[in-house]
Amino acid sequence: MSSEIYKEILIHKGAEASLWLGYWFGKKVIFKYRIPKKYRLEEIDKRIRTERTLNEARALIKVKSYGLNVPQVYEIDTKNPTIIMKYIEGEKLKNLLENLEDNKKDQYFRQIGTDVATLHKNGHIHGDITTSNLIITKEEEIFLIDFGLHDYSDTIEDKSVDLHLLKRVLISSHGNDYEFCFKAFLEGYRSEYEKTNKNECNQIIKNINAIETRGRYVKSEDRL
Repeated sequence: MSSEIYKEILIHKGAEASLWLGYWFGKKVIFKYRIPKKYRLEEIDKRIRTERTLNEARALIKVKSYGLNVPQVYEIDTKNPTIIMKYIEGEKLKNLLENLEDNKKDQYFRQIGTDVATLHKNGHIHGDITTSNLIITKEEEIFLIDFGLHDYSDTIEDKSVDLHLLKRVLISSHGNDYEFCFKAFLEGYRSEYEKTNKNECNQIIKNINAIETRGRYVKSEDRL
C-alpha cells in the first residue's frame, strides 16, 4: 500500500463493517470496510457489500449538499467495499450528555431535530439515530455519522420509526434526560419540518405513539 494511503488502528469491528483510523494523502480519515459474510455465495456477497457501500457513500454526499454536518467522503473503493471519509474529531454525545448543562442539552437537541427534519423532508431515513452516532466537536458542531442503515423513503411510517429509535435510546440509556432532550428534539424537528408541511409533521410525530402501541419497533441490529 502506498505510503500516502495507509490504515493505522482498528477502532471498531461490528457485525457489518470494520472502522480503521488512518491517513489518505495526508488527511486523517476513517476507512469503513464492509466485512464479507461466509454464509453468502461469494458473488452475491460482493454485490451486496458493494451496493451498501455505494448507498451509504452517495447518501453522505447528498446529505452534505443540504448543509448538514456529516463526514466528507474522499473516495469509494468498490473492489474492497470501503468508504474513505474524513475523521471527525470530537466526542460522542452519549459520553457527554450526563454532564451537560440544560442550556447545552436544549441547544444540541433542537439542532439535531432541525437536522433530522431536513433529512426527512428530502426523503432520507437515517435508520440509526442514536447518541452514539452524534459527534460533538470542540467548536460545538454536531455531526451525524454512520449512514450504514440509510434508506430513501417519504412515508410517514418510516420517518416515525426513525424518531422512535432516538426516543427509545434516550429512555434506555439517558433516562434522567429523556423527557427534556426529546422535547427539545421535537421542537427543533417541528420548527424545520413545518416550514413546508405542518400537517405531515404532525402526522409523523403522532405516529410515534402508534408505533409503540402496536409493537412496530425493530432494533437496528435486527434490521441488518
